Amino acid sequence: MYDSLEAKLHDVFWDAEGRSAELPLLEKFLENHLGTAMELGCGSGRLMLPLLENGFLLEGLDNSQEMLGMCAEKCAAHEPLLHHADMLDFSTGSTYSAITLPAFTLQFTPPEKLPELFSNIHQHLHPEGGLYITLFIPWAEIIGELEENTWFLDQETPLPDGNIARCQTRFQIERLFQRLIREHRYEIVDKGDSVTKTSESTHRLNWYWPNELSRILESTGFTVAQRIGDFDDASPCDENSQIITFFCSRDED
Repeated sequence: MYDSLEAKLHDVFWDAEGRSAELPLLEKFLENHLGTAMELGCGSGRLMLPLLENGFLLEGLDNSQEMLGMCAEKCAAHEPLLHHADMLDFSTGSTYSAITLPAFTLQFTPPEKLPELFSNIHQHLHPEGGLYITLFIPWAEIIGELEENTWFLDQETPLPDGNIARCQTRFQIERLFQRLIREHRYEIVDKGDSVTKTSESTHRLNWYWPNELSRILESTGFTVAQRIGDFDDASPCDENSQIITFFCSRDED
């Protein structure tokens, strides 16, 4: 996942939006679980680098070798331990004070695989270790605010060389199965508005209602301590929240 032009433009689009609104929550969570933590789906190190710079101890795991290469380069000064593996069956031989699944990484996991995922995470955590999860509810697609099966300009930002990076997206939604299928077309456009590079990818994303995910977590050995809506620490999630962050702890065996 996240290979080719998609990997190269990943941080370009995120950086154009400025500092991540998720970082303060990650910092607060890790402050309550001091020690070495693991970020699942660390990608290029977009979130890992500022956390390392603030003194947190982090390892990273991703299933894309290309993204891990970018992460190693970006975080080289801190020399983090990086693992090339799948979330469902990774085995590092270590346990951690906390494991994080930020940036909606959980939603690449289909519902029938969640118990397996959380069981593996449980085995890699210290007693009472922490689990951090962020997920989103695709309200615009669910309520029809965006038109299904129609390409739209999702992201666009200028590049240092004067070219333009664009991402066009179209989607299908399977409401019964709580599944969103997104097709992305990544493009580099020159000053004459000609496309010089392009690549396409398809992502299958699953969304989970807050109470639904809480029940699964509790059935797999976790206590949900807090649910936060839209990255606002003072705002518990409600029926209108688009982004929900879970602070969890591992139960005793």
